[in-house]
Amino acid sequence: MKRRPLSAFRRALLSATALVLAATAAQAEDAVLVSSSVAAYVPGTVISDAQKVALPDGANAVFLFRSGEMLELKGPFDGGLVAANTKSGASGVEALIEALRGEGIDASAVGATRGWGSVARSAMEGKRVAIDPQRSAIYCIGPADTLWLRRPSGATATAQLRRRGNVRSVSWPGNAAQIEWPADLLVEDGDRFDTLDAAGAPVATIILRRIDAGKSETAWIAARLLAGCREQAEPALRDLARDVEQSIRPKG
Repeated sequence: MKRRPLSAFRRALLSATALVLAATAAQAEDAVLVSSSVAAYVPGTVISDAQKVALPDGANAVFLFRSGEMLELKGPFDGGLVAANTKSGASGVEALIEALRGEGIDASAVGATRGWGSVARSAMEGKRVAIDPQRSAIYCIGPADTLWLRRPSGATATAQLRRRGNVRSVSWPGNAAQIEWPADLLVEDGDRFDTLDAAGAPVATIILRRIDAGKSETAWIAARLLAGCREQAEPALRDLARDVEQSIRPKG
């Protein structure tokens, strides 16, 4: 029986299916370095799925994923944080650990303890997010957070916020150190504002990210670091790193 040629639609469908299968052949996501015995690895560094991690024999590193799960690796190790699909049906960090152990790598999950994450736990309940209009930065805003503008240093008590060509002037009355973000200036995730001086010259660029509160303290930290909000998340990361180091430190 002679086969009928594939229609253009069926060929496109099969190609799309192949792309989906290829994309799901490996499970990968960016991670944040919590701590490491390797001096060159700086806590808070985002490790992409395409990057390689090199740990000599005897070295260790702890990584935090968006889910809030953490992974400890012990050297020797030289590779990426990518796991192929497993026969057990595991996913996420569990699949990564299973794959690494299958290659003879010393990998384990770091379980949460009651003590850590106190800084993040406090922040998850909502707080003032204070923006410095004179310094470029990325700020993350949680559902319960409020947005404030710090008073510029120097004699001036005014500034201008520019977004997509529209300019909004703001001023700080009296000796007010902060003012609340203008209620009529709505903020969407990823909005970029340029702050201008009185003469209209650019001073800094502010990027605002709308972020979920987080299902856990560790997920709160991961989401903000992965979004680029380093200044806000680094105190909580230091708190977490200290507690993690205490929990994995050999007893005795």
